[in-house]
Amino acid sequence: MKKRASKILIVDDYHSNRVSLERLLKPIENIEIFHAESGNQALSLIIHNQFSLILLDVNMPEMDGYEVAELITSTESHKHTPIIMLTAHTGNQSALKAYNSGAVDYLTKPIEPTILLNKVGLYVTLDQLQNRTERLKAEKDAIIESIGQGLIKVSQEGVIEFANAAALNMLNQSSSEVLSTQFNKWFSRCDNNENLFTGIQSKIQANSVLQQKVTLKPFNKDVHKIEITCSRKQADQDDDVIVLFQDITQQLAYEAELTHLANYDSLTKLANRNYFNTHLNKVLVDAQEKESNFFLLMLGLDGFKKINDTLGHSIGDKLLVGVASRLTENLPDNAFAARLGGDEFAILIQHPEIHAAENLAKQLVQFISNSFIIQDQEIYIEASIGIADAKTGNYDKSALLKSVDIALNEAKLAGKNRFKLFISEMAEQRSLQASIQHKLRHLLESRDLVVHYQPQFSVNLGEFVGFEALARWPESGYGEQISPGVFVPIAEQSILIQEVGKQVLIQACDQLALWHQENKNKHLTISVNLSAKQLNHPFFLEELKDILLKYHFPLERLIFEITETAILSNSESIISSIHNLKAMGVRLALDDFGTGYSSLNYLQKLPFDAIKIDQCFVRRLGTCKKTEALVKAIITIADACNMDVIAEGVESTMHHQQVVALGCNKIQGYYYSPALPIHKLDEYCVQATQLQ
Repeated sequence: MKKRASKILIVDDYHSNRVSLERLLKPIENIEIFHAESGNQALSLIIHNQFSLILLDVNMPEMDGYEVAELITSTESHKHTPIIMLTAHTGNQSALKAYNSGAVDYLTKPIEPTILLNKVGLYVTLDQLQNRTERLKAEKDAIIESIGQGLIKVSQEGVIEFANAAALNMLNQSSSEVLSTQFNKWFSRCDNNENLFTGIQSKIQANSVLQQKVTLKPFNKDVHKIEITCSRKQADQDDDVIVLFQDITQQLAYEAELTHLANYDSLTKLANRNYFNTHLNKVLVDAQEKESNFFLLMLGLDGFKKINDTLGHSIGDKLLVGVASRLTENLPDNAFAARLGGDEFAILIQHPEIHAAENLAKQLVQFISNSFIIQDQEIYIEASIGIADAKTGNYDKSALLKSVDIALNEAKLAGKNRFKLFISEMAEQRSLQASIQHKLRHLLESRDLVVHYQPQFSVNLGEFVGFEALARWPESGYGEQISPGVFVPIAEQSILIQEVGKQVLIQACDQLALWHQENKNKHLTISVNLSAKQLNHPFFLEELKDILLKYHFPLERLIFEITETAILSNSESIISSIHNLKAMGVRLALDDFGTGYSSLNYLQKLPFDAIKIDQCFVRRLGTCKKTEALVKAIITIADACNMDVIAEGVESTMHHQQVVALGCNKIQGYYYSPALPIHKLDEYCVQATQLQ
């Protein structure tokens, strides 16, 4: 007798998905596949066909899978037809919605072929068991015995009446030892000691399916975690329960591994940002309920990018591992550490007192500053830490993270290798800085930055020889005027300093070109400050060449002032840029000499034309013998190197007399004039010439 093929309906609006599913189901014998591209087409097909199983996609236009399932199961002909929902969603809510709509099972995408074959094969098997004649019973039994999952039939009293070979193998028992025994003898719930079968009976409605993870207790074998699928037989037969089960021990281990990968940083093995956020949420809720407090530390490595760039990412990664190891070794039991990404780490310490957080931060700064030996190299790194507490931010996660970030930034601005505790004034200062930065960005976009020019006087020539171009805030259009001592440092903390420098340079070049065109003030130079960020920019020299090509004036009249701090920030790159600048024909001045880690080696290696003595030295002249000796030494060295010396910040007659007496040949400061707006520049030049 020819077998009746089990009809399977695949409902999916994507043709490629239906074809793929049909291809995956090819190994299952004696089935006939039908396709429907929509819910309406599926409803039309069930009128003329009795399907054994329906594979139903959830996400479809016009009518989703849940609605289609409800309509199908509401028909008399298909109210008992098993429906397997195919969904990309995971979790109990998706499963519950599938079951409530009439589905007996569900599979999550991407679909594992083996699981699909097992589940569809089982439902096909059940269909054939229910419909074949007694004459085909032997064939049915053979199919049941051949499936990969365990299958048992349990009576209403919880007695096992049938078990296939796979089930007996998992139980490690013979058929005679299993049949007629209680179901609960072999299976128990994972979470409690509740009578499992009683629970199954109370939850399974007629012809519905229960899917659950339980514990299998085979004799002489390790305990296994299994997943069971339970359903009742057709109502017109009996109320026995069919239990299908498969060993999911390895699957659970794999899921645990995936969970670990999702929550822990693969490099340092610390918790990652995802796990940190989850843990922080829980701790915040707990602290708020108990009205207790805790502290969050945010740690950033100072100069890590430079190590990565110079020594390579392999060294950088090993350094991060070393830092993580020191964190782990030195954290108290009530602390939790995570790597948030890059060189940023978070430490959550559940202690209500600030001294605990400050002591921990102090220890971590000290421990991390000790050298690391990586690939036989001694490497040093320092850490800055910001601290904030949960209570100050009213247990708000966003406020806490913002506060600790502000504190970390303050620690870095204060000189790095230290920690700072967040106080409300920091947030106010950050807000003010953000406002100034926003206005600065706007005025730069509108090209409204103002440039003033401070005269420079030559003692030897007895005349004014140049000006320094200085950025100034416009008088109107952007609120109250802001001092350059405020907005320039804010610009230096961002990329805006590059545009500030560019606009000052262009205005200075405009003035030099105008003088050259009008054939006046030919002896005057204009100095323009260059920041470290400008010099480090990969396209700076190229952009500078493009700017200078637009102008016609002798380039030696343009002087670039570079601070020694800028040179130290990335010496090799900036030294190369300085030589390239000199090759263009401009002149160079070393600004703020003596205020940083002055190196005479730079004077020897770099083609500077002048040294500028910082005003902090000038102000101490006449009151500090050491300062006078240092200034005299600087002037002597400059003379020996054939460089001009310009004293900045000369404001009084005493200052003037002192620097002249020490041999300084150029002077800049309020003694002669403050920085002048451009409309007063020509007038000043005329007056100065007349006075001379």
